[in-house]
Amino acid sequence: MTTNVLDVISAMAEAASVQPAHGTLHRPLQPVITISRDYGSGGDIIATRLCQRLGLTLYDEELLRRIAERLKGDPATVRLLDEGIGRAKDMWFYRLLSGHDVGFETYRTTLIKVVVSLGRLGGVIVGRGAHVVLADACALRVRIAGTPDICARRMARGGHGDAASEETKAREINHNRGKFVWEVFGSRLSDAHQFDITINTDRMDDFEDAVEMLVGMATAIHSGRVLRHGCEAAPQS
Repeated sequence: MTTNVLDVISAMAEAASVQPAHGTLHRPLQPVITISRDYGSGGDIIATRLCQRLGLTLYDEELLRRIAERLKGDPATVRLLDEGIGRAKDMWFYRLLSGHDVGFETYRTTLIKVVVSLGRLGGVIVGRGAHVVLADACALRVRIAGTPDICARRMARGGHGDAASEETKAREINHNRGKFVWEVFGSRLSDAHQFDITINTDRMDDFEDAVEMLVGMATAIHSGRVLRHGCEAAPQS
């Protein structure tokens, strides 16, 4: 399924103008799931299967495209900022390539607005601290974790390289993802309290049972049965 830019704009306008009843949360049009994942942990596979099972849109590369639209840049250029946020040399490089004077706060504000708008529509949002942005939203926040050497062996079996190089890659990518969330939101990926469910996939060869569990939890949250404050559907116009 796809969601066009007009849907996002409409959702943002609704979020700004309509307040839920006291003690309730806005219910998005479809279930919302955020996926924070370690490299090689199976997080991307789980995210894809969740989209297939629930008929949702996957926001990963698509999220970069939407941020690029708002910053009037291209996704490839925004990726430089996305992966190296908070470092002055990358801000300078982004300005050089795009011709736009984009600073840390501009990027951060844009990212938050895009994630909030997607949180009104529904979908599976991968990475980029979406679990922090939607901490008080009607959303299921999931952390998929794995030990670097085990994840590396899994990736090597999948033909991505030898185990040693994959372990080095896993540690580097995990570090960068954690650094990104810390520098943008001041939150640690190691803080279990930031997530509703944390799944360690070290002992999993197949992720289908994990997907089944998450489908059930996402459906329960969207229906208002699980969260401390129930989710209220937005008024119909």
